[in-house]
Amino acid sequence: MSEPSNPADGRKFERKDILFGAKLVVDDVKIDCEIVNISFGGVQVRASRSIKAGAKVTLEIDPFGVFATEIRWCRKPDIGLKFNEDSTKVAELVMAIATYA
Repeated sequence: MSEPSNPADGRKFERKDILFGAKLVVDDVKIDCEIVNISFGGVQVRASRSIKAGAKVTLEIDPFGVFATEIRWCRKPDIGLKFNEDSTKVAELVMAIATYA
């Protein structure tokens, strides 16, 4: 998963399509969401609320943990998040979800 999935789209990492429940934490408010896809760089989630690009949010993925992220884009209902975590922690998450989901 470390190679671009399509060099034409400019993505650094291949994305894995999944459907997995999670929560976004924005200003101490938890918002249910569903992870649509994941890569070593970030995740795309589907949520009922729009969030401004650039916002720092926490992504809670039970049972895998809590991850610091940043909103890169939002086109309701979809939101693109960039991981702001140690690459080893993210790699372990991606591999666990790819195996589990």
